[in-house]
Amino acid sequence: MKILLRNAFLFVSLSLNIQANEALYIMYADKSINSSSLVERQGLKYQVNTNTPFSGRFVTYEDEYGFCALEAGSYKRGLLHGPFEAYEGCGTLFSFKTGYKNGLEHGKYIEFMEGFPSMEGNRVNGVDEGEWIGYEYGQVSWKENVKNGVTVTLTAFSYFDNGQIATKEVYNNKEELHGISVTYHQNGQLKSKIEYQNGTILRVIEEYDFNGNQIN
Repeated sequence: MKILLRNAFLFVSLSLNIQANEALYIMYADKSINSSSLVERQGLKYQVNTNTPFSGRFVTYEDEYGFCALEAGSYKRGLLHGPFEAYEGCGTLFSFKTGYKNGLEHGKYIEFMEGFPSMEGNRVNGVDEGEWIGYEYGQVSWKENVKNGVTVTLTAFSYFDNGQIATKEVYNNKEELHGISVTYHQNGQLKSKIEYQNGTILRVIEEYDFNGNQIN
């Protein structure tokens, strides 16, 4: 069942990936330069034979003929600035999407695997910040609360083959169970809620059997 769900999700994702979200390299086609015409000097990008840091849009290609797009974005006074995208499969799939501000990643970051999102979060001046979410076959597999680039808490999810959630476990930054972790029966019925502190069980809040009957 899990394989069928995965294949179905993958088919939809691959067919919609670029078409439903027009890529920058398509939008920039007539309003950009080929990045092969740029050179770097002291950390800034210049067009060949110019002395002014480059400002404008660019597309990077895998081949010399400009058929297979690898990246697209823009520079402001020689530094990456604004939306940025990377591609795979000769521009048919997104690899990741992000943004830049004065040369540093800034704003929403989305990473893709096999054509669908595998991770997303926010960066502020090059540093991870806030909630980050990981996905596997379209389901949330983990969530991280990040502050100044450091993980504060991690919530991990697991699922049964039928797609029903099996566990939701909360960890501290030492990878110890910390907080309330929840487990479920395969029919969706709550199985248990247990509170942990630094890896040690504080209390069993509630427990139920497969039919929803409370266990002492």
